[in-house]
Amino acid sequence: MSDIPTMQAVEIGRIFLDLENPRHELYENEAQVIDYLCRYENIFPLAKDIVQNGLNPLELLAIIPDEGSGSGKERKPSFTVAEGNRRLCALKLLDDPERSPAKMRKSFSDLGEGWPGVGELTCMVFSDRDAVRLWLSRIHEGEQGGIGRKKWNSDQTARHSGGSKNKLALAVLDYAESEGLITTEGRKGRLTTVQRYLNNPLVREAIGIDGSNVNDISRNRSKPNFDMLLRKFLDDLGTGSVNSRANKDQHTAYARELGAMRGQTHERTEPTSLTPSARTSFETDPKKSRPKKRKPPRYVSYDTDVMDALEGLGGDKLPNLYSSICSVALDAHTPLVAIGAWAFLESLTAKAGRNVGTDFPSFFSKQRLKDYGLPTGKGDKAIMEALRRVSTSGDVTKHDGGAAFFNGEQLVNDMETLKKLIIGCAAEAVS
Repeated sequence: MSDIPTMQAVEIGRIFLDLENPRHELYENEAQVIDYLCRYENIFPLAKDIVQNGLNPLELLAIIPDEGSGSGKERKPSFTVAEGNRRLCALKLLDDPERSPAKMRKSFSDLGEGWPGVGELTCMVFSDRDAVRLWLSRIHEGEQGGIGRKKWNSDQTARHSGGSKNKLALAVLDYAESEGLITTEGRKGRLTTVQRYLNNPLVREAIGIDGSNVNDISRNRSKPNFDMLLRKFLDDLGTGSVNSRANKDQHTAYARELGAMRGQTHERTEPTSLTPSARTSFETDPKKSRPKKRKPPRYVSYDTDVMDALEGLGGDKLPNLYSSICSVALDAHTPLVAIGAWAFLESLTAKAGRNVGTDFPSFFSKQRLKDYGLPTGKGDKAIMEALRRVSTSGDVTKHDGGAAFFNGEQLVNDMETLKKLIIGCAAEAVS
């Protein structure tokens, strides 16, 4: 077993860069090491991160005593850094920018302005190079069959990062693996492709994925239907017919293919979580009561302000279209209402001056939304997503021979989201 190191606080001025570090050839002095590290080992970005966030508390420097140092009553021992050469170099240049290469001195000087400095560093002190060699190999020489540091794969990195971008794809892949629809090996390297396809609302709709809560992805189809469609998607992923080269139009075409797949029913169910803990919480404990089933809305909600704005345009077409899509029951006629909503927005925007060659989502520019008093930038995301869903789902339902839009609850939500936009567009058409 290697010598046991000790933890010790050491003044930074007593720690020197390693002239024999494996990152570079043998150098004669610290100036040469600093020049190499600054040129080839990204010291400035590291220094910037240290200024912003401090030193990584999960990693301590490893140091070894210099031979012959510390002799005499007044002389303090010095050390060479065995692990942490880059961090030590960054700290030294923040304290003394004049030691950096000439073309980087101003950058380090500006970065270090106001930098409080580090008086002491908590280090692990090893007796000599041989004592620290084993642990350096564990960090820097790969997995070594499990005894070395194991890098995260793309899925694990996405889980740690916590962003919403990949949460949906991760949840679906985790579910698929737990249900035996894909193997651990089969999902490797597939995250980005799955995420790109599932970003398309029509693909999610076709499979039956409810992504309204990114922290609890659910299915809104029966499990047999959901698993059948998801298996088809994953099989196509495995053969390469679902691939990262596909564009938005190809994603939409694929959603139509899924929608026309034989053997499925288009019945929607209450959302059921794909996460095992959430999915089985009441199923595994009979003492826990099931949540009360919420009835989905039967109609697109009718709004008197919208109707007043439409009637101000003159003519009967738009008021009648709006009245119709709010009067037809969704439980039996969602595809028909989807086509009606699409036709309504097509007609309204044409009345407001939309060119024939422009689809109605593109008609609503950021300036137009601003003129309507609606949010822009990140604030218009919900509005633009609702417009795209109504446009694409109505267009697909109207023109495709097999695919159709069956999610009435989503259509209700989208029309509610677009209420102020509709009123603003009607006012523009009047003027």
